[in-house]
Amino acid sequence: MKVVLSTPPGKTTERWPPLGLLYIASSCLKARSDEMRVLDAFCENLSREQLVRRVVAEKPDIFGMNCSTHTFLDTIDTIKMVSEALPETKLVLGGFHATFAYERILKEYGFVDYVVRGEGEESFPRLLDCMERGVLPSGVPGIGYIENGRVISMDPVTIRDLDSLPFPSRELVDGVDYGYHHRDIRLTFGKFTTVSSSRGCPFNCAYCSCSEFSKRQWRPRSPENVVDELERLYDDGYECCVFVDDNFTLRKDRVEKLCDLIDERRIRMQFYCEGRVDEASYSLMRRMKKAGFSVIYFGVESPQKPVLDYYRKAIDASQARKAIEDAKKAGMLVVTSYIMGAPVESVDDMNRTVDFIHSSRPHGVQINILDCLIGTEVWSRLETEGLIGPDDWKRNHRIYEYNSDGMSRADLEALVNKGYAAHLSAWKSLGGLSDLARAMALNRTARDIVVRNLANPNVRRRLSDSRRFASVDTLPGR
Repeated sequence: MKVVLSTPPGKTTERWPPLGLLYIASSCLKARSDEMRVLDAFCENLSREQLVRRVVAEKPDIFGMNCSTHTFLDTIDTIKMVSEALPETKLVLGGFHATFAYERILKEYGFVDYVVRGEGEESFPRLLDCMERGVLPSGVPGIGYIENGRVISMDPVTIRDLDSLPFPSRELVDGVDYGYHHRDIRLTFGKFTTVSSSRGCPFNCAYCSCSEFSKRQWRPRSPENVVDELERLYDDGYECCVFVDDNFTLRKDRVEKLCDLIDERRIRMQFYCEGRVDEASYSLMRRMKKAGFSVIYFGVESPQKPVLDYYRKAIDASQARKAIEDAKKAGMLVVTSYIMGAPVESVDDMNRTVDFIHSSRPHGVQINILDCLIGTEVWSRLETEGLIGPDDWKRNHRIYEYNSDGMSRADLEALVNKGYAAHLSAWKSLGGLSDLARAMALNRTARDIVVRNLANPNVRRRLSDSRRFASVDTLPGR
């Protein structure tokens, strides 16, 4: 059969390959002999109409899309347009949002034939087997569909042996120029991709749907398997790679072994990753930096214990401050994220977050107003309190839409802007200039970001106008 998989239409400057779709594609190619296409509409900045024209030109037997809560409505509109143009094509929906809202989707949108819940590398090829034989996928875990007016679905199964999966079929998106620009400033250079060395997270942060999606099961690939993939990427000319693990630094011995293998095989790439502040010792940061890990991202969220407790974050401000200091001391660039708007959070609490940003001076920050996403504990609390409307599950929400502690959108956005301005002012100081000089001396990525953006007019505008710098962020997929 001919299968086309696609990301939703949209616009982004964070052009990361659709790793989930590429894993599914490679698993299908390993198990079957289908003609497989992947369209990255999101990173190609395609409109709905442009994407539909591309799909119609392909005339696939099966068309599948993934979606998050942020992209669901655009995704469902696109699928409807495809169903009208290609009535014989079977339509499949997957991703985080589809996993948590599959019953509602199947009941309300009759043109969706199947929903893939959870990880799709094993279930999607089996679904194709059933389609080819003309039978319903009644015994396939994670596949939802309508039969005789009832929603049918077996629970999804998480994949335990990640080493058994073939590497993602990146050649299917060779024509897309991947890389990372943050607010019009380029942050990655050379041939760029992403890698997943583990899946899931054992923690239970209230604002994050990852724990529910993975049932809090953290599953690592072996260091040898990960470095086999990195070696292949290096041989193919890749220079920069982001590890998209929910919690890359969870097990120190595994990370150290991975670094040893990178050095042994002489893989000279620049790596970015995400870690927790309570799993970021100075010795580990030094070892990672030596192996090419130049940027680390920490979710700090707040320095206030009541707020961190509300989020079930299980860290504290002293751990966050030390992790930032140790990573900087090791020569890494540090990006930290914060959330404003928790129902237990006062204006004074948020101002303390602003003060923490200023005093800790990470190299980069992302400040978000609390998202209320289906599949998270925050969402469940709002449902319990009777604050969720009948159609609220279809789109992304910010906490101000539920009148959090009387804070308006304007109030929260002003505090976010204040946080960005505080971060910028911290770097316009003697200590900031000293930190910058040290980062330039120790970190190749820092040098690239500064030197290669010298002629970028967006940098000058941001440095001269903190209001432009202080726009509200939303993290994709979170």
